[in-house]
Amino acid sequence: MNKKDIKKDTLIRLAIIIGIIIAVNVISSRVFTRIDLTKNKSYTLSPISKDIVGNLGDKLIIKAFFSDNLPAPYNTLRRQVQDMLSDYRSYSKGNLNYEFYNPIGEDENDELQKEAQRYGIQPVQVQVIDNDKLEVKKAYLGMVLLYEGKQEVLPVVQTVNNLEYDLTSTIKKITTEKKKKIGFLQGHSEYDYTKFQTINNVLSVQYDLINVDLNKNRIIPEDVTGLIVMGTKTDLPEWQLYIIDQYIMKGGNAAFLMNRVVPNFQQQMVIGDPVKTNLFDLMASYGFVVENNLIRDLQCASVQVQSQIGIPMSINYPYFPNVTNVNQDVAAFKNIKSVVLSFVSSLDLSAAASKNLKVTPMLTTSDKSGKAEGFFLLNLEQFQNMKKSQADSMFNSKGFIVGALYEGNYNSYFAGKPVPQDTNPQTTPITGETINASQKPSKIIVVGDADFANEESRPPKDNITFFINMVDFLADDIGLTQIRSKDVSEAPIEETSDASKKFIKYFNLIFPPAAVLLIGVFIWNKRKLKKKALQSK
Repeated sequence: MNKKDIKKDTLIRLAIIIGIIIAVNVISSRVFTRIDLTKNKSYTLSPISKDIVGNLGDKLIIKAFFSDNLPAPYNTLRRQVQDMLSDYRSYSKGNLNYEFYNPIGEDENDELQKEAQRYGIQPVQVQVIDNDKLEVKKAYLGMVLLYEGKQEVLPVVQTVNNLEYDLTSTIKKITTEKKKKIGFLQGHSEYDYTKFQTINNVLSVQYDLINVDLNKNRIIPEDVTGLIVMGTKTDLPEWQLYIIDQYIMKGGNAAFLMNRVVPNFQQQMVIGDPVKTNLFDLMASYGFVVENNLIRDLQCASVQVQSQIGIPMSINYPYFPNVTNVNQDVAAFKNIKSVVLSFVSSLDLSAAASKNLKVTPMLTTSDKSGKAEGFFLLNLEQFQNMKKSQADSMFNSKGFIVGALYEGNYNSYFAGKPVPQDTNPQTTPITGETINASQKPSKIIVVGDADFANEESRPPKDNITFFINMVDFLADDIGLTQIRSKDVSEAPIEETSDASKKFIKYFNLIFPPAAVLLIGVFIWNKRKLKKKALQSK
């Protein structure tokens, strides 16, 4: 082959390679795939996201206002957001499009900045090192969604970690005609849900959150999808119990998050006071029994205390069980690794056996648990410097069920009884006949702790996720839980037995030097045999 043929052959090969590269780029811009090796599929759109954008009834435009040339950790943010929006567009059947704008370019486009601010996207300040000087510059990191004359804004996007949830929930909100309602029972020392900032911000995107105040003899609205009873501490009048009972008989879903024992810090010795409310009687009639005890667990969260010299220390407190046995078979709670409970009581599932209910345990403590009954001493000192015999005695029980899901039909607590009425003459009397049995099945969640989602106590992130997913489950709207659970915390390290600790300790002490010694003997023996073989020749 002469030089001319070689040159021609080389050019042909180069043209083929360039053609293949161009073809691959053209195809990949239209058809793409991604291998996601993360456990929670963090970089893959969830089925609910694909379903929502795939069923858009009209054009959805996303205008993203992002500044260029930002410092870390924002330097790759625009590209990451663009990749995710491309994924959404690919599944939207042509109904979703996005546009990127840089309001702060070299010429500082005032019109673009004004447009961004009209949508509610304000500039944020970021620190930039320029010419060895630390400067503060303004940047735009937001987007607006436009659909059928409506708009929703994400004013600041600082990370893509939870962006899929924010985008999908916002798309669902802007395309939904009417929100479902979630009711929170109030008026009997329950927690004030309006003080739960994160929970309110997340839930209010998808639901109308309403205050269910029975003190005015109001019937629970029939369009309330789920009723949350969180920490009732006092007795309810019979007519209020009747309203709750009839809501369940009509097929209403509910969550009873109830404390059986609450700490009393008014005395020098911290003790637990039993909670007395007739709501427990109503629950028991359906088969939901929260036992009058407190569960302690060696697998627990810590509390901050002051040492004698004033230094804060973290000490494990067994009355704050760190429950890692979360039922992953219930789709709403998949990927939630743990829930930290405080002063929790166990559930007696045998009470539901005769009620023909389907009962699914959701939260179970570890195999190193125990329970206190009768008198509840809660001082932290009793758990400090415990001897092994004491620990074996106090934590000698396997897991207690502290949260469960009940599904089925129920008999009314007021079956065969007259309709109770409020004695206040100014209230409207309750009318209609009593519904003696469920008209359709209900889903009821019971947890022996009302405090786990109390944001005023700064609970772990997984606690908040569990609560929000629970509401979605009761509202038959669990799709978004698939996304929300992607961004939960890492799985906690479970308690290891003393025998396992000893084995690991001595294995690490003995095995590495023994392995080195054996390898050395093997090499030495091999060299010795080789030397012998050479001498014999």
